[in-house]
Amino acid sequence: MILRLYSILAMLFIVGGCGAHKRVIYPVSKVHPVPHWTPALDNAVKKHYLHAVNRMRAEPRQCGNKIYRAAKPLRWNDRLYHAAYEHSKDMARCSYFSHSGSGTKSDWTAKAQNLGRCSSFSNRIENNGYLRHRGISENIAYGAASVEQVMKQWIHSEGHCRNIMNPDYSDFGMAQVRSENGTYYWTQNFGIHQ
Repeated sequence: MILRLYSILAMLFIVGGCGAHKRVIYPVSKVHPVPHWTPALDNAVKKHYLHAVNRMRAEPRQCGNKIYRAAKPLRWNDRLYHAAYEHSKDMARCSYFSHSGSGTKSDWTAKAQNLGRCSSFSNRIENNGYLRHRGISENIAYGAASVEQVMKQWIHSEGHCRNIMNPDYSDFGMAQVRSENGTYYWTQNFGIHQ
């Protein structure tokens, strides 16, 4: 029985792909948000990021073996942007690439929530105030120097493409941070608000 449970969990992990997502209903979150300080993002940049993702959603696409119809446009959400910025900054400062936080002092949510471990994307999203959701996901990337380049990377990756094209999502935030060596780290967050 235990071996079968581990096999099922392993299969779910493999099928999940790199575009991490979580579909859980949180009627009342127990998280007391302690948001990460995040620089204000110029409205033109927000519109540019939003236009890039909505342009991808505006036409049917195949992500792996699944075909998606065109999806409704997403709307910008500053709380999802704050969580995205926090993670991009953590990856850029620590020169690593993962959906988990670094576990260092730049892993803000792990510290603010006293997790005793690295933060997950759901921890960061909730800590930055996006609480009453029905589903969330995160896409990460590094190396691309422009929004157009990173969107091209994501749309050609099955898990990331599925997050972008998921018709259930309504909210979106995105951030990029440049490391000291000039590498850009990108994070997109998606959510379905209750």
